[in-house]
Amino acid sequence: MADFQLTAKLRDGRGKGPARRLRMNEQIPGVFYFGKDVNIPLSLDGHTFNALLRSKPNLIVLQIEDKEPMECIVRTLQRDPVTEKIVHVDFMGIQRGQKVRVELKLKLVGTPKGVKTGGGVLQQIRNSLDVEVLPRDIQRSVEIDVSELGIGDSILIRDLDFPQFKFLHTDQVAVASVIEPVLKKDVAFGDDMEPAVSTESDEENAEEPQS
Repeated sequence: MADFQLTAKLRDGRGKGPARRLRMNEQIPGVFYFGKDVNIPLSLDGHTFNALLRSKPNLIVLQIEDKEPMECIVRTLQRDPVTEKIVHVDFMGIQRGQKVRVELKLKLVGTPKGVKTGGGVLQQIRNSLDVEVLPRDIQRSVEIDVSELGIGDSILIRDLDFPQFKFLHTDQVAVASVIEPVLKKDVAFGDDMEPAVSTESDEENAEEPQS
């Protein structure tokens, strides 16, 4: 997969005021992090960065003015809760060949046998997993085929065949399973049921004689 090139400028001021002025000029404030000691405030052209995101890059080569190009990934994006516009971005620098930790979304596909023939219920136990992966192999989601699951069957992490990922969970963690159907017992009230017994005595309910 090709590297994506992105240029940025050094950012002088920090805080809400300078960041707000950048956004008014269609710029996005951000920070480049590398290890524990390096954090470089920067600004990006908003249109350019949004166009790059639409390409879903795994690895970005970031050029900050006259500094050496640096390989990185997008670590976090902050969006305006109303407009959904990006208001801040953090980049994490990496060394070539270094694995990074990402959250991998899971999507179940297919209809299990136990659901088709036995009326079972498919349960998705984990919606995502933490993995280590080389930046060039990053996938935000994977599909897991559950069509062969019968009632009582489960898919564990040890059953997943994605050699590019190192799963940061034990092999016994379940991802999905098919359980027996839950039977609901409805109580039907027929016409032949006895009326409820009053807790009040007949004497208390009797009308007083008219004088």
